Amino acid sequence: MKINQVTVPSYTAELTIGLNKGYSEEAWKVSELKAKLIRAQQKLKVMNDQILLSTKVTLCDIVFIGQDEPSATLGFINYPKFPIEHELFKKGVIYIAKELMFDLNQNRIVIVFKDKTIMLEVNSAIDDKIKL
Repeated sequence: MKINQVTVPSYTAELTIGLNKGYSEEAWKVSELKAKLIRAQQKLKVMNDQILLSTKVTLCDIVFIGQDEPSATLGFINYPKFPIEHELFKKGVIYIAKELMFDLNQNRIVIVFKDKTIMLEVNSAIDDKIKL
């Protein structure tokens, strides 16, 4: 059996998004998150068919001084089957983050790239449960 090996430049991004609807106690189902993620991936492909971003979804919690929110971390890589240029990769991840922010009613989201961390924010409000 012949196995092909494909090597591409390695770049990654992670974004963690809360699953609570706004600052309420009502949470999105994981299936709803995935449906909204797929819709964002499809919209991105229509805008630029070079940007195809496979996404790893890992459930987690955001815990911070009184806040304990169910969340999901979305992991992105330069997938060798559909490799893209680094700046297009970043633009695609940011696009998906913005789409999910609005679709999941999130005020803030953070994207971690290897070279920088970007916070996207609708306004400066914070969760009332956080005790600063």
